This record gives sequence, C-alpha cells and structure tokens, in this order.
Amino acid sequence: MKAIAVPVEELRPDWAKLPGSVSATNVPDFARGTGFLFRKGDILGNSDGSSLSARLESLIAHAPAGYSLHLLQMEADEISEDEAGLRLAGLVAGPGVELQGPVESRVNLVAKGRGLLRVDQARLDRLNEVPGVAVFTLYDGMAVNAGTEVAGAKVIPLVYPSTRLDEVAEIVAQKPVVDVVPFRPLRVAVLVREHLKPGPRARFSGAVSHKLAWFGAELLDIAVVDSAEAIAARLSDFKARGAELILHVGGHSSDPLDLIFPALHSLGVEMERHGAPAHPGTLFWLAYWGETALFGLASCGMFSKTTLGDLFLARLMAGEHLTAQTIARIGYGGFFTREMAFRFPPYGLETHD
Repeated sequence: MKAIAVPVEELRPDWAKLPGSVSATNVPDFARGTGFLFRKGDILGNSDGSSLSARLESLIAHAPAGYSLHLLQMEADEISEDEAGLRLAGLVAGPGVELQGPVESRVNLVAKGRGLLRVDQARLDRLNEVPGVAVFTLYDGMAVNAGTEVAGAKVIPLVYPSTRLDEVAEIVAQKPVVDVVPFRPLRVAVLVREHLKPGPRARFSGAVSHKLAWFGAELLDIAVVDSAEAIAARLSDFKARGAELILHVGGHSSDPLDLIFPALHSLGVEMERHGAPAHPGTLFWLAYWGETALFGLASCGMFSKTTLGDLFLARLMAGEHLTAQTIARIGYGGFFTREMAFRFPPYGLETHD
C-alpha cells in the first residue's frame, strides 16, 4: 500500500492515476456545504467514471486553497476493507447465520432462525490477535430470535493484505467460530411437587407452556405427585411416552430425605450435579436417565421469572449434553441481577424479575 496526498491544484494531470485508488478520508462536498464527495474507504471510479470526473471537478472548483486528496494505492496482494470484511465474515460464520452488509465496512452476522448462539471464544481470541482483524460477538450460550445480529466482522485498515486472511483461515480450520444452533422440538414433561390453588396453577401452567412453545418443544403433561412411589411411577410413565426432558419443580432438594432422592435411586438415575453457583438458581439440579435429562427447580414460582434454569433449558433445547463441569462454569456471570436480563431467552420482558 502506498499513501499519497494529491493537492487539488494538481488533480487534473493525475486523473488517469486515480481510478482504483482508495480514499483515506471523508472528502466533504464543499459545493453543497453538506455530505461527502467520497467517503473513507471508497474506491475511486469503481463504478462510474463520469461520476468520478464530476465529483473531482466539483472538488477542484470549491475546495479551500491547499486542500489535498489523501489516497491509498493498493498493491497486487491487497484488497479493500469491504472485500476483506466479507471474506473474514465468511470464514468465521456457521450455517446458522447469514451475512449482511458491508455497512461502513462492517459485515453483520445475523441469526437465520431462533436458536442458541455458539461462539468458540478460544479461536475468536486467536483470530483477533491477527493484525487488523476485528470480530466481535454477543455472549456464547445466548438464546436468540431470527434476525438477531449476533456478531460483526471487519478489518481495521482501509486496505488489507489478503495473506492475513490466510492466517485467519488456518485458525478457523473450516469450523464455525460463530454459529446459531436451531432448537430441537423436544418432548417435555413436568413433575410438580406443590399443590397449587387454581389461580397459581393456571399461572404456572401458562408460564411453562409459553416458555416451551418459544423453543418449539412439545409439552407432554404436567403431573402433581406427593410420594416417592408416585414420583417414580410418573417418571417411568413420562419416559415410556418418549419424554426427552423432564422438569421437576418444587420439593426440598437441600433436604437429603426429600422424596425425589429415593425415587431417582429406585429407577437407577444418578445425579449429574446437585446445586449450582448462581443466583437465583442455587438449588438447581441435573440428572440423566439414559438419554432423558431431568432437572429440578426449587418452586413453581421460578417459572414466572427468569433464572439459571432458563439458560440451561436453552442449551438442552439446542441438543447440548450438560455436565457437572458445564454447571460449575456458570458461576462467572451467574449473579442474575436486572442488568443481566439480556442473557436470558427473550420470551418477553415481563418474565424478568
């Protein structure tokens, strides 16, 4: 790349050299007193030679004395920032996102459909260490709607060496760095350990149905039970009916004698993790019964709010197999104040506590 400054007084003899050069600055439209003849990053004469001549004539006639046009001349292995941004975005994007732009040299990565945002932070960090590369994202593990801008990609210089993108390609290794994984239509059953009056029961059922419908899941049943034998029997019934996820709501999981524990033991179900480093949601628990996931929340009231369970619900709906290690890592950012509302599935703001 070669940077040159061309005084307006010297423009006419050098016009033949200008097409293909890149404007290094925003060049004001001095005649109109508003707007720009060229914007930073514009390739001069890229589309319409007559338009280029008219704009240069206007610049010569109306620019203040001593004004210079600052230009960048590309070498053979260099490309414009727009082209580089498009290539960069194409390298990092997975099948669940589409590219939009470039807009002011930035290419947006947009969710094609409703799903779970997945960002490989380790590779994201590595590619952002490549000089001139800038890829920025929302947080990994967020549930997003179709059309959500989940990331942006651009290069910082106006002219960029294409060999740098070869470095990016090596880091990416043909695996998405940013993707949106569609939710799966899981079959879900709910086991309730609280006897609710008609009003609270209706609110609870409505909240459960609303959240599961947002993911596209199928609600098999909501059952109320009050003994270890009834819990085991109902869990067996749910599994026989094809439940892929069972939500256990209520009980006292901090009590080692709570009825859920002998029921799980009688079925040969082992706890994956009991307790989570988050608030609200400390008493969350997770178990697996073959391919069926079971997780517990402290009370029915938790479904009228957004808690840790909502974050894990989104990940399960996207087909992720949660582990004790997964739950342990939620502590960073696990203090769910109002300011953290953006991290939760956008069921509707009324669900945030």
